[in-house]
Amino acid sequence: MIYYHFAELIHRQAEKYGNRTALKHRDNATGKWLKISWREFSDKVMLTAKAMAEFGIKVQENIGVYSQNMPQCLYTDFGAYGNRVVSIPMYATNSPGQIEYIINDAKIRTLFVGEQLQYNNAFKVQKDSKYLERLVVFDPAVKMNPEDKTSIYFDDFLRLGDNAHAESTVKIRMTEAVPEDLATIIYTSGTTGESKGVMLPHSCYLEAMRIHDVRLPLVTDKDLSMSFLPMTHIFELSLIHISEPTRPEPIS
Repeated sequence: MIYYHFAELIHRQAEKYGNRTALKHRDNATGKWLKISWREFSDKVMLTAKAMAEFGIKVQENIGVYSQNMPQCLYTDFGAYGNRVVSIPMYATNSPGQIEYIINDAKIRTLFVGEQLQYNNAFKVQKDSKYLERLVVFDPAVKMNPEDKTSIYFDDFLRLGDNAHAESTVKIRMTEAVPEDLATIIYTSGTTGESKGVMLPHSCYLEAMRIHDVRLPLVTDKDLSMSFLPMTHIFELSLIHISEPTRPEPIS
């Protein structure tokens, strides 16, 4: 049985489930739980993928995601997969020194950040970094530093890819995606020295999806899963990605 590569998974699910709810998240301002349909999820992922292509992010280039859990993290992850780009998560509580180490080790040019704390830390690192060139800010309420001439809000970033060239680039990359592509690098806690980057290709996730169906046959698309660990944690990241298929139909 062959499962969809993460480059196309969300879009296949949107074809299958349409306006059915894909995920829910709580709005920090109102405290209300908001729904995102599979179609909306797919559209945002594709917009993100096209913006990345227009931004000049290359195949198998490393990008960073320095944020607390929010839908934009998933849009960024799956947008990256659609471009065969490697997504590297960082804990929202990481210090400037910790993210600087990862940025330098992974040679990250583009970093996606969540809220004010992450932006402040990332901008501090960027000023002296020989690798980090630009920040993409998820939260529109973040106040950027007056000296910042390179950062962009996520909503503005999405508009960059609204052209035929970016769409064509993403479609070509999606058709060329293979299980051997590197998907994620998870950095360890560094309790025995500096953090080490654990390289996870798409084949790891595809195998986890297969085992998920073997070991948990009673889990169906009627069930819900709740995320409470940071998506930087490999258990949470894997569970979220494996939960997205809701028992996908196999392809040959």
